[in-house]
Amino acid sequence: MNNPSRINALTTGLILIVFGVIFLIENFYAPFSAWRLIARYWPVLLIIIGIKKLCLHFAWPNTPPIPDSEPSKE
Repeated sequence: MNNPSRINALTTGLILIVFGVIFLIENFYAPFSAWRLIARYWPVLLIIIGIKKLCLHFAWPNTPPIPDSEPSKE
């Protein structure tokens, strides 16, 4: 059920929403600087991407196992 393209679309959507909220706050609240925030916390994006890649690597695949080609000898 968790298709990688759906997960990527969800992640991209959430990132765009977060950036939109940050820039909206910057427009309404003058002392706030989105660029300073991005400059300070950009390594967090690398950490999030790395954690996502690790989770996808160690997650169980959704494909069923391949059946044996030989009949069992019981």
